[in-house]
Amino acid sequence: MKATRKVLPHYLVEKNNLVKLVVFTAVFSLCFVNIYSPFSSLSWYEISRFQYFIYSGVLILTGILVIAISRMIMYYYAKRNTVFVVQYALWIFVEIAVLSLFYTSYKVIVSDIPISNMEEIFDVFKRAITNTILIMFIPYTVSALYFSLMDKKNTLKQIEEEGIPPVTDDTSVVVFRDEKGEFRISITIFNIISLESADNYVDISYLNKGKVVHFLLRNSLKNLSKQLENTSIRRCHRSYMVNFGHAKVLRRDKTGIFIELDVSGVDDIPVTRTYNNEVTEAFLKFSGKQDE
Repeated sequence: MKATRKVLPHYLVEKNNLVKLVVFTAVFSLCFVNIYSPFSSLSWYEISRFQYFIYSGVLILTGILVIAISRMIMYYYAKRNTVFVVQYALWIFVEIAVLSLFYTSYKVIVSDIPISNMEEIFDVFKRAITNTILIMFIPYTVSALYFSLMDKKNTLKQIEEEGIPPVTDDTSVVVFRDEKGEFRISITIFNIISLESADNYVDISYLNKGKVVHFLLRNSLKNLSKQLENTSIRRCHRSYMVNFGHAKVLRRDKTGIFIELDVSGVDDIPVTRTYNNEVTEAFLKFSGKQDE
């Protein structure tokens, strides 16, 4: 179950990287088609290599438009939802299937294959899938490796410059520093329960060997909110931040709204009206994810 719920690395759904992926795929596809000439397409018409380049370019750009629309939908979906690796793999499979159907339809039309000849059409579709996988596999794989490398380089650069690694998912380690930038404690997000403001300090509640432990850090929730903005730890109150991966119930009663956590012995966390929308969104997005 954990394997199927592995969160997709954030760099694969970043806007700039998605644009780079589409552009790289378009360039690679154009080169691939003109060198490999799938379906023996160069012999379809009596045209020159240059004309073939122009025609194939138009056809490829039409297919790239499908990928561009797909990645645009993915970008906006990822902004509101957690994307898992299995979802990403399924997304790519659907892209391949749609593109294969498109190229099969084009081949059937230009070759005047009768609709009744399903055996030949199916054979064309199988070859379309093979060629589409060949066209997409290299740019998708190379892009993923490149984005991963650049993400690691940016992380190292940020550590060198600021000493604070960016936190992006529940397997990350949060390096907590005081207001002077001095290292105090490192905790995995999975084990963090909540943060409570206490004058000039922040009381960090976390799990250690199954027990709730507290650590007092001289800093502010405002500073920590910036460091944790891409994680499941969100602000819910002027004095509280909570790890919504441990949130089980969002309850409203006569005294207000409260978050019930899955950690025994921990008091319910209050929610103020200012953070109602953020809390609801975070609860729907992260609640229960750490159990899966």
